[in-house]
Amino acid sequence: MDISKLSYEEALSRLEDLLKELENEDCLLDDSINKFKEGMLLYNHCNNLLKKAEGEVKIILDEGKNTFADFDTVREVEDEYY
Repeated sequence: MDISKLSYEEALSRLEDLLKELENEDCLLDDSINKFKEGMLLYNHCNNLLKKAEGEVKIILDEGKNTFADFDTVREVEDEYY
């Protein structure tokens, strides 16, 4: 599965499924570690999508104050979008 192609909702749903699977006491250690790794990738993907959305919202909110040319592109500075 290519996590980078998942929508926020798809990634979040898969993450919830993994959490349920990890709560199962019959889950083997190796399986648990692999599920944890996948969960961290999904978490990071969701977090990145949220940051991108936040950057887009900031641009929309600032539209009345600035011209689009002022933004040129969304720039990432220290994990924040301006």
